[in-house]
Amino acid sequence: MNKEKINEIKKEDKKALHKFAIIILLSLLTGLLIGGLSNMISNGMAVNIADNVLNFLKGSYPVANIVLTVIFMLPVIYLYTKCRKLYQLWDGEREEEMNEIETGLSYGLWFTSILLILSFFFFAAGAYFSVHFSENINTADLIYWFAGFILAVVCTIVSQQKIVNFQKEMNPEKQGSIFDQKFAKEWEESCDEAEQLRIYKAAYTSFRAVTVACLALWVFCVVGANIWDFGLMPVAVISIIWLVQVSSYCIKSISQSKYLSK
Repeated sequence: MNKEKINEIKKEDKKALHKFAIIILLSLLTGLLIGGLSNMISNGMAVNIADNVLNFLKGSYPVANIVLTVIFMLPVIYLYTKCRKLYQLWDGEREEEMNEIETGLSYGLWFTSILLILSFFFFAAGAYFSVHFSENINTADLIYWFAGFILAVVCTIVSQQKIVNFQKEMNPEKQGSIFDQKFAKEWEESCDEAEQLRIYKAAYTSFRAVTVACLALWVFCVVGANIWDFGLMPVAVISIIWLVQVSSYCIKSISQSKYLSK
């Protein structure tokens, strides 16, 4: 490596170091502020907040999944129906219309994914309350809770199947069934290079977002361990998720570099 390149690298590092130092300083000040506020509210406010959240979940979990299913499925049905009509009227030439259809279907898949995640959360909440507050739980609440979860999962699966099959109908080269465990791999392999590039860019953006989220949740769990006294288990769970994410990314990157070097 020539001296010119070495000097360029040093200048680049020096320039970035100033910004990095400022970020570290701001993070330290933020941590001190959070710590100070934690001591201020730990005497009672934090307990009140936790109790209010638990009371809200206790009152809402039986019907939460039913309500959420209605809220999320209405736009999904609307988007699917709208995209169907646009595809029937499509002349086979205007790419703008096809892009609008694909965007609408993407939003539909996004909404169903959100519904699925929230349904699992409220299922877990219901399981928690049915065990720890069994004396205050009636049979009707349990029926609504379980039926709502099943309804959310079934609606999610059916909607995603309809959307994926519609995409396969528009693009006959697409392969894979959502009921197949290898669906993601088959779908990716059937995409063209432009679609694969879009998938990879989205995946990398997701990787960065999850990294930031893990860091933020780690800070929250460290502070919360002292305020709510819920121990180190949440920190351990966040750390495991973080390790899995980083390790899977690095292992895949290494394997790809070996594959490309052959």
